[in-house]
Amino acid sequence: MKVLSVVGAPPNFVKVAPIIAAHGVRGDGGGEAGMSATSGARDARCAVTELWAMAGKFVAWLEDAGYESYDPYDVWGTRYGVLARRLYYRKHPLGVAMTAPLILMEIVWPRLRTLLVGKDRYPTADAQLALAFLNLYEISRAQEEALAPRASGGRTSVSWLTKAKQLADDLLTESVPGWSGLGWGYPFDWQNVSGLVKKQTPHITATPYCYEVFTRLFDLTGDDDYCEVARSIAAFVFEDLHDTPTGRDAAAGSYTPYDRSKVVNASAYRAFVLFDAARRFHNDAYHAKASRNLRFILDAQRSDGSWLYAIDSPAEAFIDHFHTCFVLKNLYKLNRELHSPEVAASVRRGYEWYRRSLFDRQDHPRSFTIAPRLEVVRIEMYNVAEAISLGTLLGHDIPGAFALADDLAARFVRPYQLRAGHWITRIYLGGIRHRVPFLRWPQSQLFLALTNLMTTKEHPSGSDAVTRRVGPALSTLLLA
Repeated sequence: MKVLSVVGAPPNFVKVAPIIAAHGVRGDGGGEAGMSATSGARDARCAVTELWAMAGKFVAWLEDAGYESYDPYDVWGTRYGVLARRLYYRKHPLGVAMTAPLILMEIVWPRLRTLLVGKDRYPTADAQLALAFLNLYEISRAQEEALAPRASGGRTSVSWLTKAKQLADDLLTESVPGWSGLGWGYPFDWQNVSGLVKKQTPHITATPYCYEVFTRLFDLTGDDDYCEVARSIAAFVFEDLHDTPTGRDAAAGSYTPYDRSKVVNASAYRAFVLFDAARRFHNDAYHAKASRNLRFILDAQRSDGSWLYAIDSPAEAFIDHFHTCFVLKNLYKLNRELHSPEVAASVRRGYEWYRRSLFDRQDHPRSFTIAPRLEVVRIEMYNVAEAISLGTLLGHDIPGAFALADDLAARFVRPYQLRAGHWITRIYLGGIRHRVPFLRWPQSQLFLALTNLMTTKEHPSGSDAVTRRVGPALSTLLLA
């Protein structure tokens, strides 16, 4: 990969001693604990103590397993996988024949990938885990300040903060050098319909989670080193991603420094980072560019409230669950800077469509309303995780959003946590359960969703960390 410049050395963070794992209940990993998804969990919400227990089991598993992981897309980054997808997207007769064995492997024997690829670190997962640890830090600190009994497995708030800081240090080593600032990507090649994205290409759907880690650490600790990392990330997002004009005062932000795509959720992530950075660093140019990306997103919303994955790309004209969540959550978060009635109305319309169209008659999350190919997954736990996090974020302003998040945790997060501590990855048609724990998909998302739910349950009045980060004026705007 040709790089444009060399990023200066990141600040040196103080290394701390590893945290001693808390004693917890551990099993052999051979099956689920708790009730089945159809045994009445729908009417039984998860108490905070139960959520703490689930979090504790997951953390105990994570400390044993480590932060390296396989990934659902790692095999597609092999030479065979890249060629298979390239031929498939070109509608070559060999495309289906070559992709079929890898799809079958994922369904029937996913652990066979150990013969093809190795484990790796995924910045998206590390960042989401760090954000979850910061949630636990804030909850534990509030309990300690109130002298309230803790259900946190004997761990102190400082221990959770330390774990988040350690992951922040790791993120610095995982960043991609050579750009105007720090960015993050994936450690595998990725062939998509538009071309090949080489491994370690920084992109906009991984980088914002890292930005949130460093801004939140700065907000919680006041350490200027974290602020400077966030400043560097904002520079990458502003300088190195392209803008493609789409209308008057509107432009789509690119996915990577190499493309000119019009992916809606990519522009939403970028707009969120730049609006936040504009406030933090008093940069009007950030605000202006974010405003053009926002205008693109608002213009791209269809009359029914939905968004296609990408605009002007027939091969990417699908609508799916978690990308819709990405658009909604980024619009909601950026509106804490803007307090815009237009954005609030867009979120409300989008959520109403989402609730109506991306859940089936059993209220299970649907992966697609417009599917790009044959769908063989019945329950995708990534969808569950994003739906819970979205519900906790919107819960104080959108009627029923938090209740849905609470319900989904009871029906899916509780029964599908294995005795080992991690969760089932997905359930295919026919009831086949995928049990290989990919950190980037969906273990880190589920853990973050669980702690987001815990945060809201601990502070139902709206004084929780999530609501404080949203801002006080949004309730009025969203309910207007």
